[in-house]
Amino acid sequence: MVFNRTHLILLSILSKAGAVSAARAITTEDIEKFCSIGKSYTTLHRAIHFLCKGSYISVGVKDGKFNTYYINSTGVEKLKEML
Repeated sequence: MVFNRTHLILLSILSKAGAVSAARAITTEDIEKFCSIGKSYTTLHRAIHFLCKGSYISVGVKDGKFNTYYINSTGVEKLKEML
C-alpha cells in the first residue's frame, strides 16, 4: 500500500485528537474541522476508506447515523515509522 501525505496527516490528526479507542473515535466532520489542509470531504472519505482497508484505523461507535474512526496500534506504528 502506498501512503500519501493525506494518509499521514489523517493518522496524525487521529492521534493528536486522542481518537485511540472506539469510545473516543471521531467523525469525518470532526476530522475536517480539526485539520486545515484544505481537503474536500470526498478526499478525506477516500483516505479514511484506504486506511480502514489497510487496518491502520478502525471504525468506532456510531455518532447518530455517522461512523466514527480511531487510530489503532497498527496505525500508531505506521505513524512512528513515517515520522
